[in-house]
Amino acid sequence: MHANEAAQTQLEDAKSVIRAGTEVKQFLAFLAKKGEFINGDAVGAVRDALASISAGKQAELPAFRLSGKKFDWHCAPGPADTVALVLRDPGKEQELASALAAKKSLLQQLIDVVPSPIYVKNLDGVITRCNPAFAAFLGKELGDVTGAKFDDIAPESLAKTVGTHEAPLLKKDGQVHDEIAFELGDKYHVAVLTASSLKAPSGAIAGVIGSVVDVSSLKKAEAEVAQATKRLTTVLASAPVGVAISSRESGVFRFFNKAFDSLLNIGDAKDPADSILLSERYRKQSLQDMDMLGQLQNVELRLRRPGMSEARWLKTSLEPVTFEGENAVLWWTSDITRQKHAARELQNKANNDELTGLANSARFTQKLDQCEVVLRGTDTPASLFVLDLDGFKKLNDTKGHAAGDWVLTETAKRLKRAARRADEIARVAGDEFTLLFINKGKEAEMTEMANNILAEINKPFIWNDEDCNISATIGFSVFNGGLSDMNEQLRRADKAMRKAKSDGPGNCCLYQRELEPEIYQDDGE
Repeated sequence: MHANEAAQTQLEDAKSVIRAGTEVKQFLAFLAKKGEFINGDAVGAVRDALASISAGKQAELPAFRLSGKKFDWHCAPGPADTVALVLRDPGKEQELASALAAKKSLLQQLIDVVPSPIYVKNLDGVITRCNPAFAAFLGKELGDVTGAKFDDIAPESLAKTVGTHEAPLLKKDGQVHDEIAFELGDKYHVAVLTASSLKAPSGAIAGVIGSVVDVSSLKKAEAEVAQATKRLTTVLASAPVGVAISSRESGVFRFFNKAFDSLLNIGDAKDPADSILLSERYRKQSLQDMDMLGQLQNVELRLRRPGMSEARWLKTSLEPVTFEGENAVLWWTSDITRQKHAARELQNKANNDELTGLANSARFTQKLDQCEVVLRGTDTPASLFVLDLDGFKKLNDTKGHAAGDWVLTETAKRLKRAARRADEIARVAGDEFTLLFINKGKEAEMTEMANNILAEINKPFIWNDEDCNISATIGFSVFNGGLSDMNEQLRRADKAMRKAKSDGPGNCCLYQRELEPEIYQDDGE
């Protein structure tokens, strides 16, 4: 009438005769033909089996082998006048028994090596297995714990708390994970209890397996860390420099003091993050550098946030920290805008003429050196001008240095207007100026430029309603910038300026080799 899945699986070779509707005689005939009965008499064994089955009583049936597998079986009265045939695979039973024994052994080995206190209790509350850590947790020897009732050896508060948590697990399969508090000895403890229902091979609940981990020290440490963090943030909140702590992962600031807020103006921002200061690429590189060096110091950042009247320069240091259990970054930030402005002013003073604002001799020389490197090997045309004021010494002697300073300042203004295409204009001496032109033309264009500059400079200089009688003389050299020595070309321009001076004030002169015949007399020209 019915064959369960296990019978169909184990009797795969006899599935044709164990279908619903097949008579038992057909099954026994199949066994007599295909199987092997243990007593060797297949006919007698089949006859005995049929007789026992027909009687409908509890009886052991002759054992047999099928496809090399041994089966023990018996018959018993079934429901509604049926007979149940129950087959057992002895090899499978032995295998299951061995596996169960091995499982129990492995379980005990695992329990023994786990450093956390582990226990196994049956339905009566008896500790059937535990490890040394659990015995030590209770302050007892291992032999005194195994086999004893938990309620008899554990402090009352602990036994009651654990029992309350385990009660549902003894009725229905499940697990529990909770923090518990109890007294052990004369001390108050906090522990994490984890327990699960333990099943027997039949599937019925046979007890619980659990772990009790004392976290009292951890809780105390967490409380101390929390207090220390609170003290730290209280101190940092009033620090005179900007201090902030950002999440390593998201970059969101978890803490920042008033000074940091004042520097970045982020108090009203929602979830402000370090992206205010660092681009994604620069943030990634900065964190890598911080990890490699242990900290990143004196990083200078330029920042202009909404509401800031001008950009600010910040000096920032980064170092890794742990904040409230999270990997974080500690920021130390100060405003160096004034220092930057002061440094820029000093740089300007070092490179610029204080009176006229033009480049000074040092900056002009540096410019020449840079151009020589950049132009080397090219065919770029270049020009150097040397301009000297006529009558300047007499002006200082007759009208004073105030008039002289005014003339110099006015000359600088006129040069900026007339020679606005110049790459550099400098005051290199008292009344001597130099100009550098790169790729602005060759001899014809530069001669026109010299005449335009003279026309501007030679206009009257009126000081206190009087003409200062000032004019200018220019000498200039035009050359291939990629093949020339800049200092040599500057010397040639000065030579041309002196030639122009000898021709009278207000003139200009282009350097030609004829000005120095002693140098070029052997070149055949």
